[in-house]
Amino acid sequence: MNKLNFFDEGSPFLSHPLLTVERTMLEIDFVESALDLPSGARVLDVGCGFGRHSVELAKRGYEVVGIDPSTAMIAAAQARVLTQGTARETAVSPQFKQAHAETFVAKQPFNAAICLFTTLGQISAQGDNSGLVQRVYDALLPGGWFVVEVPQRETAVRQLKTEEQFGAGERYTAVTRQYDAADKTVTEYFQLVAPESTRNYTLRYHLYSQSELVGLLQQAGFTVQGVSGNYEGTPLVDEHPIMLMVGRKS
Repeated sequence: MNKLNFFDEGSPFLSHPLLTVERTMLEIDFVESALDLPSGARVLDVGCGFGRHSVELAKRGYEVVGIDPSTAMIAAAQARVLTQGTARETAVSPQFKQAHAETFVAKQPFNAAICLFTTLGQISAQGDNSGLVQRVYDALLPGGWFVVEVPQRETAVRQLKTEEQFGAGERYTAVTRQYDAADKTVTEYFQLVAPESTRNYTLRYHLYSQSELVGLLQQAGFTVQGVSGNYEGTPLVDEHPIMLMVGRKS
């Protein structure tokens, strides 16, 4: 069975049922509340996908550059700007660039960078994201911020749903998941079923522990300023399925 990359054209990510407008606004609310950003600050969206965070940040007056290695995701992000626009007449439309974060070199430094929705683990399923984090550090101004969201490994493993289905009838998406304890990765298999076709996608990502993620940021030079377990800013506890870590460049 031929499996497409999760971020190829037609990806289930483009119609993910959890990625609502309300969720996106809550996530960017957290970014604004956690960071001391000046008006019109430059923000780098690492692994921007179809641009939901980039567009929301631009609507709030920030100058945004979104990068992603997927041609399909960049095309979807550019289309999102055309269909949604920006809420303020003074807002600058986000720029989108097809680029791998591990090799990205910023032409101008940024006030902040975000890497949300498990993007860090997805970019390198083997977990060696040290090069990526160092590139982000180098792209920031002194005092610049970095916000990372990843699943909390221990909780994610306990709560892992090995089978799940979205939709019903003739159109649905079936998901199966496997956890590899040796390299601490999850592999997800998506089957998109419709009358006209059936497509199969695969996604693999590394799960981080809190200490591992702290070490990754500190190795690049960041000082960890806070760790939350949700987008309300609640301090992290074992029961939280995600970690939100805020680092700052010295």
